[in-house]
Amino acid sequence: MDAMVTARMPQGKKEIGNSVLHSLGTTPSQLINEVYDYVIRNRQLPVLSSSINVGKHNIKEALVFIDSIPLPADKEFSLMNEDQIKQERLIARGLAIEDDFI
Repeated sequence: MDAMVTARMPQGKKEIGNSVLHSLGTTPSQLINEVYDYVIRNRQLPVLSSSINVGKHNIKEALVFIDSIPLPADKEFSLMNEDQIKQERLIARGLAIEDDFI
């Protein structure tokens, strides 16, 4: 058995929001269900632009995620300054030789 959730908001906000949701291929009911699922699953509100809740747990999770991202295998330019990168590109294209930069 389905239940109805009622919320109050300005009519213009509702119309614009419904239009955006439609363009995203979803409905207000689907959005509300997703938010409720999130709250039930995580026992907290999703991060919303008007209420950002950043705690130690969130920061630790973010750091673990960032640390899990592998570095690119190609680090050819990672230790070079801008001038060195330009020089390498010119040499690679045959427009200069290494002696041109000594």
